[in-house]
Amino acid sequence: METIWQPDLTERSGPLYRAIAERLAEDIRERRLEAGQRLPTMRILAERLEVTVGTVYRAYALAETQGLVVRQMGRGTFVRGRGADDAVAPAATEGTVDLSRNEPVEIPLGATLRRTLAEMGRESDLEGLLDYGFSQGQPRHREVLARWIGRRGFAADPERMIVTSGAQQALTIALGALTRAGDTLMVEALTYPGIKNLARLFGLKLRPLAIDGDGLDPADLRAACRDEGARVLYCMPNVHNPTTATLSAARRREVAEIAARHGVLVIEDDVYPRAAEAPPAIAELRPEQTVYISSLSKTVAPGLRVGSITAPARLYPDLVAVTQTTSWMAPPLMAELACRWIEDGTAEALERQREAVTRRLHGVAEAALEGAAYRREPHNAHLWLPLEAPWSGAEFAAKAAGHRILVTPAEHFAIDPSRAPAAVRLCLGALDEDLLTAALKTLVALARGGPGPAEFRM
Repeated sequence: METIWQPDLTERSGPLYRAIAERLAEDIRERRLEAGQRLPTMRILAERLEVTVGTVYRAYALAETQGLVVRQMGRGTFVRGRGADDAVAPAATEGTVDLSRNEPVEIPLGATLRRTLAEMGRESDLEGLLDYGFSQGQPRHREVLARWIGRRGFAADPERMIVTSGAQQALTIALGALTRAGDTLMVEALTYPGIKNLARLFGLKLRPLAIDGDGLDPADLRAACRDEGARVLYCMPNVHNPTTATLSAARRREVAEIAARHGVLVIEDDVYPRAAEAPPAIAELRPEQTVYISSLSKTVAPGLRVGSITAPARLYPDLVAVTQTTSWMAPPLMAELACRWIEDGTAEALERQREAVTRRLHGVAEAALEGAAYRREPHNAHLWLPLEAPWSGAEFAAKAAGHRILVTPAEHFAIDPSRAPAAVRLCLGALDEDLLTAALKTLVALARGGPGPAEFRM
């Protein structure tokens, strides 16, 4: 039976997940929790403590590495016993380390959210936030989001913007408005898996474009436009997922010139944190050729689900029509929350907090991956780890899973998996630093050891 356990964190300092694990250790030591007792599920404990599920996950994972608890698939998390007669004695006591989820690093948001919601509740200008409103978003919300995007190297026009429920909805709107079944969509040879799913949904053919260590190769883009007549490009110039590459200013200008010369529409996906000195967006160079997509999910809060899409004036009515068809509008209440955070400086403060955590995790990774030729972008929490032959990404991911470490192979992002490079993506995310260090060192050892012989059938 699940125990009703709720630790008191009022006098704790430091990261919340460590505070939870420390209180758990104390309660076990003081016999307030006994061997075999099942702890609350991560979701239930997160609700009781008003923290994220990721915080509780990290706390339970840390407690597991300390030998305090054991986790059993399908049963839950139990206080670990002290002897052969323990109520819980599973065969494996180590949990799975998940480096596959591309999420922003975790920071506490509960207190900030409570404060803002209380402020909103005391005001009288909330009328209309729960009505059917403007499909493109309220004018004030578009103006605030346009100013926010201006910090990212694109002077977005709020009159050509649509507020969306994150970047995923924006991508759906863009492809729904700009393509028809059977069209060819140009994408980087390794690309965001969500765009592959949308291409299947809309019946599009994908034309992979060559990429190198600096991102999209303009020469292959030029060839696809010239030889195949492709007219829509989806790309991630800033912090490419999965390789972390950022297009130089020179390459962005070349892409923009090719788009103008061949009448190509560019769907620019720009959602990741960026360096202050990053080059301007392609949309800034060729606004009449570019549909620009942004979101607060990777920079401010993943559950906020507030993004935007900005388009040339000639395309804007079509995008609004698709918005109305797919969802009518993004929730104005969430947009209001996001805009308040932008206006009062909370959004920028949250960005800085995430950046500080990300820098610390990069320090952990640098020490643990010493000698490995991995790629990173210092403002973002995913890494790209190339592998030596005869590894393939899929083979390495399977071997890592055998060590209970989850990574994402290049095949997952490839338009043609048979031509995927030997590499994996690692996401630093919401993990205890000791657990992360151990997992990364294990991966380095695996990579150096080679895949070894594989099972086969006669």
